[in-house]
Amino acid sequence: MDTHPIANEIDWNPILLRLQMKESRPTPAYPGDLKAALLNHAGLFNHPKGEAAYQMAVEIARLTTCCDPEVVYWFSRIVSLMDA
Repeated sequence: MDTHPIANEIDWNPILLRLQMKESRPTPAYPGDLKAALLNHAGLFNHPKGEAAYQMAVEIARLTTCCDPEVVYWFSRIVSLMDA
């Protein structure tokens, strides 16, 4: 599990590079459990607000495209505001 002491220093490229195009979707999708991947990558899997941060990212993304790249973006923004 990667842990990052300062959320602003998290490199999200490893998550973004795993996104793949699928015929059934117009936007790239994460091949697996995006929530688990994001929480683990940010070191928030057992954090009391980790789940809430992910859910908020999904809710914000639903306002527009609701695609995996957008969820990653909003999650990264929310995490950067958290005291990790």
